Amino acid sequence: MVRRLAAVLSSGLLAGVLAAGCSAGVAASYRATVQTCSSFGLRAIQRHVTVTAEPEACAGLSPEQVNMAVTRAVKAAVGPAPKAIARHLAVQDSAYLARMLRTIQPPKPAPAGATPTRPSGGVPLGLAALIAWIVTAAAGSYLLAGWLTAGGLRRRRPTAGLVPVTVLSHFGFAVAGLGLWIAFVITGTRVLAWVGVGLIVLIAGLGMGALSAALPEPGRNGVQPQADRRSSKAGTPVAVIAVHGMLATATILLVLLAAIGAG
Repeated sequence: MVRRLAAVLSSGLLAGVLAAGCSAGVAASYRATVQTCSSFGLRAIQRHVTVTAEPEACAGLSPEQVNMAVTRAVKAAVGPAPKAIARHLAVQDSAYLARMLRTIQPPKPAPAGATPTRPSGGVPLGLAALIAWIVTAAAGSYLLAGWLTAGGLRRRRPTAGLVPVTVLSHFGFAVAGLGLWIAFVITGTRVLAWVGVGLIVLIAGLGMGALSAALPEPGRNGVQPQADRRSSKAGTPVAVIAVHGMLATATILLVLLAAIGAG
């Protein structure tokens, strides 16, 4: 019984020793510091080795930190010598580490005119404006289809030539503006955002003209003809017009906010 217990304890002790040895053999994560870089430079000076590349002991350090490490290494290598001798030795020892300083370049600054391709503030608002624009365009397409079905192109008014132009221009600019806004959401270019603002204001103005084209026109005595009254009731859904107007107002606001967020 005692032998078995001793065998179990010895086995456990051996396993623990092996585990400890294995864990000790795993190298800890190495991180370069000014001290490690300075120590490397001192060893290079003492061994008269010219460093031509960035060593692992200095990896990830800024040029200022490497310069500080080289200064410490040179001072440690020179030691407490007289000033004249110390200056001569410092110049001589610095030659071993001079090329290392040249290999570590400071990060290049961004160009003055460079702008981020995706402005953080404008993208979420741009997506919201895009969704609102698509829904508004869908409602407008429904209104256009109803207006065409009711014979909107065949209505005779004193300004009959301007009515189809206004309605179709409103629809055409709306589709073009939607494509422009999709391009802004994809690229994040601020110029496209502000062109979209100007375009949507033009679209809203044409929309007011399109609304007047869809409204019924009274007759000479203030009475609307029976035929036009039927076509207007069938082709002018007031609820859809109201929804289209509210969506258009929300889209204009979102487009303006997205353009401001884009810069």
